[in-house]
Amino acid sequence: MLDDVFEILADPGFQKPGSALMSFPAYVYVYPPDQEYEFREALPRLQKRLRRTNVGQNPLIENIYSALLTHLEEKTLGGRPLLDRILEQEDRAPEKVDRQLRRHAQSDAFIERVASEFTRFTEEESELNRSYVFVHGWGAIHPYLRSSTFLDLMEPHLRGYKLIVFYPGTYKDGKFRLFGRLASGQVYRASCLNERIAS
Repeated sequence: MLDDVFEILADPGFQKPGSALMSFPAYVYVYPPDQEYEFREALPRLQKRLRRTNVGQNPLIENIYSALLTHLEEKTLGGRPLLDRILEQEDRAPEKVDRQLRRHAQSDAFIERVASEFTRFTEEESELNRSYVFVHGWGAIHPYLRSSTFLDLMEPHLRGYKLIVFYPGTYKDGKFRLFGRLASGQVYRASCLNERIAS
C-alpha cells in the first residue's frame, strides 16, 4: 500500500514546493476506509522509504486527532487541563461537549498551533529535505473537524512545503466522501493526488 504515492513523492520534479498544480500546495490522497489498519502500517514505511539517500526527503507525519488532544491537554482552565474538564462532562452533557470540541478543533489557536509545528519542522536545518507534511486521522476527528474545513483554515499558513492529506473515503466527479458516504459539502481547493498518479 502507498507504493503509488511513493513514486510520485520521490519524483524530484514533484518535490519542489513551488511545483503544485495551483497556488495552493495541498493534495488529498484517497484510500479505501476498510484498509485503515493497512494504511496505518504503510504510512511510516512510506516515510522511511522517502528518507533513503537516493530520495532525500524527511516528511512529517501528523495525526490531526492526536494533535487536537495534545492541544486540549496543554490548554488549562483553573489550573487543570481543558481535556480533563471536557471529559468530565461527557456523560451528563454530551451536546455541550460536542459543541466545545467543534469550537476548539476549528479555533484559530488550534490551527495556528498545528501550522507553527509544520513550519518549524520544515524550516529546521536538516541533511534531508523537508518538502512534505502528511496529515491523517480524519476518521477519528470527525465530526469535530472536516478535512475541507482544515484546508480552508490552513490556507494562509501554507508556505514552503506540500501538505498531503490522507483521506479514508472516495473521490468521484470532483467530490470527496468520507468513508465513501459522507459528502464534503465544500469545494476542495486541494488537488486529488490519486488523479495525478493515474495520469
